[in-house]
Amino acid sequence: MITIQTSNTPRLRSLNRPRRITVEAGEADEIIAVHFSGRPIAVESVVETWRIDDEWWREKAISRQYWRVVLEDGRVADVYRDLATGKWWRQAY
Repeated sequence: MITIQTSNTPRLRSLNRPRRITVEAGEADEIIAVHFSGRPIAVESVVETWRIDDEWWREKAISRQYWRVVLEDGRVADVYRDLATGKWWRQAY
């Protein structure tokens, strides 16, 4: 018989899970700044926007508005607003 000791087995974790962020937005969801580690970083430009509506057959469907933005420090970030909750998230790939 083979015994597998599970206490030392590494746990699986999801990759690229979205992280909650704070976003300063103007009228019509114009993104002004994205907060990372508590400090705001201004958005220089919006590269593109897109919307995802998926899994409409489930109890909690997915409805998100995405923005790919260039920040003042040169980083490119993909952020989205969950249209069901209004919360903002950063998506890493």
